[in-house]
Amino acid sequence: MPLMRFLFPALLLFLLLPAQAPAQGWSLAPLKAEEAREAREKSRTPHGKPEAAPLRHAVYHVQRQKDGREHELHLLLLNRERSTLRVIDLARSPTPDGAPPMRRVAEGLQRAGAVAGVNGGYFQPGHAPLGLVIREGREEHPFQSSRILTGVFIVTPRGASLLRTAEFRNGFRKGAYKGAPVREALQAGPFLVDKGLAVPGLNATRPAERTVLLADRKGVAALLVTPPMTLADAGELLATPGLFPGLKIERALNLDGGSSTAMWVEGGREPGLNGPNGFSRSEWKRVRNAIGVMPLSTPAPASAP
Repeated sequence: MPLMRFLFPALLLFLLLPAQAPAQGWSLAPLKAEEAREAREKSRTPHGKPEAAPLRHAVYHVQRQKDGREHELHLLLLNRERSTLRVIDLARSPTPDGAPPMRRVAEGLQRAGAVAGVNGGYFQPGHAPLGLVIREGREEHPFQSSRILTGVFIVTPRGASLLRTAEFRNGFRKGAYKGAPVREALQAGPFLVDKGLAVPGLNATRPAERTVLLADRKGVAALLVTPPMTLADAGELLATPGLFPGLKIERALNLDGGSSTAMWVEGGREPGLNGPNGFSRSEWKRVRNAIGVMPLSTPAPASAP
C-alpha cells in the first residue's frame, strides 16, 4: 500500500504533463551577424516596392538537426496579384550556325519579358519534352505516363496550381480544367509534399540540386532551388511547419534538377546579362524549358482552380 501511495501521484503528474512535440528534422539556422546582413542584402523585390513588386527573392539558411549541416535555399515568393507564371520554351528557331539548340535559362527568361524564373520540366535525348507541355493555350507536347511524372503544374485564369496526375486527368476536358481554360501546363514530379505532409517512399540515397514549385491553399506561392539533397530530405524539409514565415506549404512538386537546376532574378549576372543586382544560378547543361515569373500591370484576382 505505501508503494501504491507513492506511485499514484507520480503517475498522475506524468499524465498531466504536456505532451512533447516530436523533434523536427529541419530548422532555420541561427545566422551570425555578418551572415544575416548578407542574407538581407540578397532579399530583393524587383520592380519597385514590395507591395507592388511581382515577387520577392529571399535567402534562407536551414539546418538539418541529425548532422548539423547548413543549407542555403533561394526562394522566389510570388505576389499573386502582381504576377503570373508562364512556361518558356528555350529552343532556338531557327538555330544559327554553331549556336547551341537551346538558350540558357537566364537568356530565355529575359527574352520572354520575365523578371525571374527557374528551369522547368524533364526532357528526352535531343531535348524533346517529357510529358505534357501547354504554352499560351497551345498543347506543344502530349500527356505521358511515367513513374516520375506524378503531378501537373497548370495556370488558368483562376491562378496557378499543382495537381496530382489523376486530379488533372479527371478534370481536364477540351483544353480546360474544370471549365477554366488551361493557359500553361507542365508535367513534372515526383510530389514531395501533399496535404502538408512529406510524401512517403521518396528516394533517400541520391542527392542532387532541386528545383521545386511550392503551393499553399490558394495555389502556387513560390519557386525554390536547393543545394544537393535527396528527394526524401527535400520532402521532410518542406513539410517542416513554420519553415518559411508566412508560407504554409500544402503541396510541393519537384521539377527537373541536378545539372538542370537554375534560377534567375532580374539583374543577375550572366554572360551578356550583367546587372548591378539580382541573382543567377546557372544550369550545368542546357534544358528544354523554364518557368518564368511575368509581371502584371494590373492586379489579378487572387484565386486558384
